[in-house]
Amino acid sequence: MEIHIKSTWGDPHYVGLSGLEFFDNIGTSLKVETIKAFPPDINILPGYGDDPRTVDKLIDGTYFTKDDFHVWLAPFT
Repeated sequence: MEIHIKSTWGDPHYVGLSGLEFFDNIGTSLKVETIKAFPPDINILPGYGDDPRTVDKLIDGTYFTKDDFHVWLAPFT
């Protein structure tokens, strides 16, 4: 599956999500093994490098949160 984010909601420079969950045709949650993002997260920006809001958080099983350890943030390009 490929998702293209076309706009942001409020901040023109960053995009973020708290989770992605996929289901089969009978409603069973599917396990996602690998996820990639381009750009991957804000750690590619100068001054960052240890920010916990990385793309792997989208499939960590925590979907309804504001906790930085369970969300993803990336520059909007």
